[in-house]
Amino acid sequence: MSRARRAFTLIELLVVIAIIAVLIALLLPAVQQAREAARRTQCRNNLKQIGVALHNYHDRSGMFPPALIMSGRYNTAQYVTDRDPVLNTTGWVMLLPYLDQQAMYDQYNFSMCSSASNPAAYTRVIPGFTCNDTINRPIYNTKLTAMLCSSDPDNGPAVTSGAGNAGDFYSRNGVRRSNYLFSTGAYTDYNASYEGTTANQRGVFGNDGAAKVGDILDGSSNTLAVGEATQLRNTSTSFGPYWGAGVHTCCHGRTPISATITGCGTPDGKRYGAINWDNNCDGTKRQYAWQFGSYHVGGAHFVMGDGAVKFINENIDYDSVMVYLARLRDGKTVTTNF
Repeated sequence: MSRARRAFTLIELLVVIAIIAVLIALLLPAVQQAREAARRTQCRNNLKQIGVALHNYHDRSGMFPPALIMSGRYNTAQYVTDRDPVLNTTGWVMLLPYLDQQAMYDQYNFSMCSSASNPAAYTRVIPGFTCNDTINRPIYNTKLTAMLCSSDPDNGPAVTSGAGNAGDFYSRNGVRRSNYLFSTGAYTDYNASYEGTTANQRGVFGNDGAAKVGDILDGSSNTLAVGEATQLRNTSTSFGPYWGAGVHTCCHGRTPISATITGCGTPDGKRYGAINWDNNCDGTKRQYAWQFGSYHVGGAHFVMGDGAVKFINENIDYDSVMVYLARLRDGKTVTTNF
């Protein structure tokens, strides 16, 4: 007598499918969290490498590199008249040898502009000089993983819209984005030269100048040097930052006090320097222009003046903590454990 073959009933099959679905639902977030943890660690390692590069540069040069050299955005014609022609050379280019990119540094032509962007419309004529931003294009068109946070879904595509237009505020002739900004206190590339900034509102970096370690009177471990700026393109596809060329949003992280802002801001009332600020007042946290922020949950990574990397919570008090962390000699003691 043959035995009857046993099989799953429909109810049993549905129960098994439901159990598998629950297990997958539990597993996927864990996998995603593990992947984000790995991306976050890689981003932190990038910034640690940048911190080491900054101090190696300092040991060699006696100071940190400028955030930007000969900005075409600075709104005073005398600025160019007293100096050289517009170059828009970034501090990241100066750091290339210390980021294991000596060959790229050697190929860079420092007598030639990285960007034709010149929205201030300087007309100074330099005999024998014509800005040709294609000369350095093979360099600034290179995607540098050391300048990218892998949590950013945009992750460094070449930006070419508006290429070669001197009137643009942003360099886009095939320039590659980065995810990091120099912290420049209350100033950006159109406010002033570094030596012309108010001392107690000065950050570590600026136009055509930067600090020495000895200038950081508030303590190098309590002063921001470099921070993440991942989500700028959520507000405008024109925004950088760019690592190898540009003006405006290429490398300046700005943190002035704005007492009129309460809870959110708009392009007419910017909360520069806050972390993942809701600048559109729609409940969605994003960045605007020179603002720090990231795709990491809860905050962003920063390199401090001593080279240490710290994760700062996005809910940090802006007016009484964040602003003063960005300034190197304002005399404010930051006691909050961030």
